[in-house]
Amino acid sequence: MEYKKIGLNVLFYRRAKGWTQQQLSTQSSVSRSRISDIERGREAIKLETLMMLANALEIDYRVLLENKEK
Repeated sequence: MEYKKIGLNVLFYRRAKGWTQQQLSTQSSVSRSRISDIERGREAIKLETLMMLANALEIDYRVLLENKEK
């Protein structure tokens, strides 16, 4: 369930910025379909991808690993 947790965090911070998946894709260079899969917790996420998303969202990558109730 770790992938689901990370995905929900990506979703939360993306929405907090008011971005669509496409906007996050453009900012992070991660494909929109990959972002969709990540947000749904469907696949493992590489550290490099995690870092790219965190940088685009302007947050520390460790925030995406936290287990918070939102």
